[in-house]
Amino acid sequence: MSEHRALVRARMFASELTTTVQSVLPDSPEFLARVNADATRLQLSPFEADGETAASMPLFIGGEKVAVWRLTMLLDLDSSGEYLKVTKSNFALSALVDRTPLVRFEFDDAMHTAPAAHWQFHGERGAFSFLLGIAKANHKDVKPHSLASLHFPVGGARMRPGVADLLEFLVRECGFDALEDWEQAIREDRARYRTIQARTIARDMQAEVAAVLKAAGWDVSPPADVVETGTKFLRGW
Repeated sequence: MSEHRALVRARMFASELTTTVQSVLPDSPEFLARVNADATRLQLSPFEADGETAASMPLFIGGEKVAVWRLTMLLDLDSSGEYLKVTKSNFALSALVDRTPLVRFEFDDAMHTAPAAHWQFHGERGAFSFLLGIAKANHKDVKPHSLASLHFPVGGARMRPGVADLLEFLVRECGFDALEDWEQAIREDRARYRTIQARTIARDMQAEVAAVLKAAGWDVSPPADVVETGTKFLRGW
């Protein structure tokens, strides 16, 4: 796939992500795909007016803006050169009363010193309790959290949460306002993401997949040259 085709596909991905986010959270901006600042990878996020800085997105409780969140992704071609993959992503939630992130989800395929995919909670924070207090006053089903500054591994490159899981965390666990049909948008995006992940795993582990299909009664014949694109996800933290 050429770099031009990669950008076209990245823009299609950005369009899909925009549809999902705008179907779940009110007043959400558009996601765009552009070549990042060092011109080595594609960056996907909402952008500020300068076209380079990733923009934060608003979160509301009872119609009042009380927090912001940020989601950025870096994309590249996989080892086959045929498919896009997310090489790095960052999700952060911050309260307006204290702009230091309350919680972050990060994925970095090149990570060595911490789990490739992990949640990080920034210690016990009164700001989080403040947000949850507003949510509770608006009849949301929330409860106090105790936070700690640890990296919590969540399944590595292939089993990590998708955007739909992050969005549902904001709505269901934190009590932020959502649009009427948000659950349907979540289900559709989650199904699309997990299907892509399943296909990627199948490409990575073709012999294993073939064995499972044969055991289930399928007729499976290998091609002349089987090219498995890697099984790093099996052992990576």
